[in-house]
Amino acid sequence: MALIFNPNITEIGKKKARNIISQLARCLRRQAFCSNVEMIFAKVPIIKFFDTISQCDVDINVNNIVGIKNSFLLRSISLIDERIAPLVITIKTWAKSHDINSAFKGSLSSYCLVTMAIYFLQVGVSPPILPPLKPYVDKLMSVNVNTDLQHFIPKTFLKFKTENKEKLGSIFVKFFEFWVRKFRDNRLYSIYNADEVTRTYNKPFIDTNGYVFCIQEPFQKDNVARAVRGQQFDDCKFHFQQACTQFKDVTNFESLFGENHLLQDGR
Repeated sequence: MALIFNPNITEIGKKKARNIISQLARCLRRQAFCSNVEMIFAKVPIIKFFDTISQCDVDINVNNIVGIKNSFLLRSISLIDERIAPLVITIKTWAKSHDINSAFKGSLSSYCLVTMAIYFLQVGVSPPILPPLKPYVDKLMSVNVNTDLQHFIPKTFLKFKTENKEKLGSIFVKFFEFWVRKFRDNRLYSIYNADEVTRTYNKPFIDTNGYVFCIQEPFQKDNVARAVRGQQFDDCKFHFQQACTQFKDVTNFESLFGENHLLQDGR
């Protein structure tokens, strides 16, 4: 949930956002329906709490306009092809089962994994299943989230039809093979243009200095893998390589989606 003060301003400043979050948290703690109210001062400060009426966990941010537009874009992407959503869910389930799905612990965040899946579907399969996102991101950047976004339909927003007919299991295996190769290249990967550049190239991309892995989100061009650290990245590479070995001789790719099959750790 986003608390919007001014839809024409992308960011209101971290200090102001912290102050608003703190004031809102004090109000929520006085409400009977809010439990476990917690403030998290990350890159985008948020309040987390549990709504005892709806029995739902709630996150609230302040004026995160880009987050709203990005959520709309990801929803639109998931509707382009029926294989995309189950592919991403399976990748995240696999990563979580191998304990490499936590930005807090220095490994791959869920959004990082989603971005990796998108980039792979843009350039790692032929024909591509997803297009470069530049025209769609540019269009969303000019949209007012209060007055215009509601008129956009996620199912028809991305006008792209793939000719790729590959089975989901085969695509899943290729995801690991693709990233095992890319992990060695030490480049910056962009889903905005569906391309890669050398790490010495800066603007309009992010500063890549000090990062062990760089993959760019399409709106503000931030590195979504900025939390990944050395040893944890080594663990990620190990498990990706193990997956390649584990799935190397599989001929019935759909069997990969059998109960607990993906959750076996080969280490």
